[in-house]
Amino acid sequence: MCDGQTGGWFGVHGGGAAVAEQQVAGTGRRPDGTEVREAVQRVFREGLRTGRSAFLPELAVWTAETAADLRARFVDRPDESADTFLVKLRRQLDGAPAETMVLAAELLYVNLAPLVPEQIGIPKKREILSDILSWAGRDYRLPEAEAGQVPLTGFLHGGQGFLNYRWAQFQLLVLVTERLAGLPQAQREAELADPWRFRQECFAIQERIGHRKGRAQIHVLQHLLFPDTFLPIASAAHKQRIRDAFQDRLSAPGENQDRDLLALTQVLAEESGGRVDFYASPWVEQWRPTAQEATQRGWLVRGHDVNGRNVIPAWLEGGYCSVSFPEVTGLTAVRPRKSVIKAVVEAYPDLGAGARGQIISQLHTFLTVMEPGDVVVTVTPESVHVGTVQSAAYDEPADGPDTARRRRVQWATAQRPLLRSQLAEQVQSRLTRPATVYDISAVAAEIAATAGLDEVVQDVLLEADLTRPLEFAPVTGELAEELLMPLDWLRETARQLELDRQIILYGPPGTGKTFLARRLAQHLAGAERTRLVQFHPSYTYEDFFEGFRPVRGECGTVAFDIVPGPFKLLAEQARLDPGNPYVLIIDEINRAHLAKVFGELYFLLEYRDEPITTQYSPETPFDLPRNLFVIGTMNTADRSIALIDAAMRRRFAFRRLAPDRAPVAGLLDRWLDRQGLGHEPARILDALNRRLADPERAIGPSYLMTRRIADPLGLDLVWRSQILPLLEDQLYGSGIDVEQEYGLAALRAEAQQAPAHPDDVAG
Repeated sequence: MCDGQTGGWFGVHGGGAAVAEQQVAGTGRRPDGTEVREAVQRVFREGLRTGRSAFLPELAVWTAETAADLRARFVDRPDESADTFLVKLRRQLDGAPAETMVLAAELLYVNLAPLVPEQIGIPKKREILSDILSWAGRDYRLPEAEAGQVPLTGFLHGGQGFLNYRWAQFQLLVLVTERLAGLPQAQREAELADPWRFRQECFAIQERIGHRKGRAQIHVLQHLLFPDTFLPIASAAHKQRIRDAFQDRLSAPGENQDRDLLALTQVLAEESGGRVDFYASPWVEQWRPTAQEATQRGWLVRGHDVNGRNVIPAWLEGGYCSVSFPEVTGLTAVRPRKSVIKAVVEAYPDLGAGARGQIISQLHTFLTVMEPGDVVVTVTPESVHVGTVQSAAYDEPADGPDTARRRRVQWATAQRPLLRSQLAEQVQSRLTRPATVYDISAVAAEIAATAGLDEVVQDVLLEADLTRPLEFAPVTGELAEELLMPLDWLRETARQLELDRQIILYGPPGTGKTFLARRLAQHLAGAERTRLVQFHPSYTYEDFFEGFRPVRGECGTVAFDIVPGPFKLLAEQARLDPGNPYVLIIDEINRAHLAKVFGELYFLLEYRDEPITTQYSPETPFDLPRNLFVIGTMNTADRSIALIDAAMRRRFAFRRLAPDRAPVAGLLDRWLDRQGLGHEPARILDALNRRLADPERAIGPSYLMTRRIADPLGLDLVWRSQILPLLEDQLYGSGIDVEQEYGLAALRAEAQQAPAHPDDVAG
């Protein structure tokens, strides 16, 4: 559909988004999703029946040939890079026919449309679909007459896993489409009309894929196409818990989870006399895990070299895991941390505080912190075993002290271990730490899914999964208009930050570096997840990361304690909220002695997934969460720029802000236009920078982006109190009379001889 056309099926859904949003806001219940279901059926079912595109009816995209092309590009050529789904998809579809790209867009519509805005906002959905259509190289647009006419609002919360594994869901949609499009017409019609045949076909395709990461898409697609048969539930684990919780209401539970849920819903509807929603009272309380049950974590417990012995075969055969530390006696069951400290100090009186602290932490974790239901992993140099904790800690000394402290484990890989080479690089790096027991929650969901344990993984682990791409809020035209900056430049900067995680905005004074850093960070991550610190010559590692600081002691005394600085505080906050980006802005980054401020943190800026030992907390290895980003600002007129060494330059991407280059060039003119002011100040600033003839000494426009300059006296005050003193400092010792050379009088005369701005010409 070309620009200006609005026809097609979208036109019948006016107001759907607004209505659904009112339903959610007004009642606390999810909308019924009728419009989205109808829309998806028009795209998917009618597409497979007719072959025609719903977005662009002139194209035949739902064909076996087009689906095969999409499968060959996406499924057969997986992109293993760390880029986001959309970036990788664009590479995979490079050079594809328009039909293939449109089919990709329509399948992603099927994937995205049902999700509520809390999971993925309407602007983001629209941006994704519009971007894919634009790749076709023609003037294709998402067919919408008005924003409210596209049914993108959604009605279903897919859980964090639905966002994590979009690539796997898309893979499944492609394969289902190829399979159905290749069937004879009559057989295809039968598959699309029979919910149980369709379900069987989808799960057969999933089995052939060899993993279950896209299974949530099957559950959602079933409901979208057959809402009277399948419940609006994306999680197989939720379906299992619901069926188990209400099993006594079923006369004959079977192997088909969905048939049981359909029967259960009918029984409960008759009992209650109304609609059953398992996510609302009084039903949700009967199956939802409590807050305590929902705090699942993942742990690595080492068993390959326990005092020179590989005890993992015994673990797998006996269904347990264990820790040793035989010198520590009297500790087996759950114990308070104080008891563990006492026992370890008695067992290892000659160890340093750091080494003892590590043993205390590991024993306390194994005996007390680990919970039944947690994911447990152990490794050999080549393989990985995964299971779930089944019991509290207990003592079994029969096989000797090396395996006496135990927890029962149901191992999923006892017969067929995973290979370490199968796992993503981010996962493998988390398995290399030397500790006997440590938290690997950030990769446990990925390992469990690879081992086929999808059903035991709770949302809390999916939210912590560092293998999924982390996406910023989209850079919009509204933001570009607000900042008066080119949209492409802003998107490129956001993308640079997303890829490199550390960038520096640098340039001469007045180019808006700090303002832009703050506003961009707040847009991408949210104001509540953005922090700013300003460096200065006396700033230290202890100020920035952590160090001894005076604190109030007992009875009014002063004591010294290790106090975290802003960098560590924000890192820990980001670690607890891995699904969202956090941004630290370091203003005037080049004014501090960076090697002293960052210390060993230099390493973490380059190797995010590898922990280091820090100066003040050696017993607790520290790593930098992947969802923490850094934006620095640097004034190139400051002589301390020489302190930016090669190591720091390698770890940051640099984005220049210069008065004579985009995005700053023309900024003052754009601002003056918005304010309805004349363009004389811009012409004067241009004249000044021409006279300076030095890009590093040029003056940026922000000094003049104030309503004060509307008054001639105000412009004069800004010039004399802010710009001339800056120039006097820069040109000190040069012999130049700054007032005579760069004063307003001299520059006005030059500005008047320059070509007039078009808006200043009377028409």
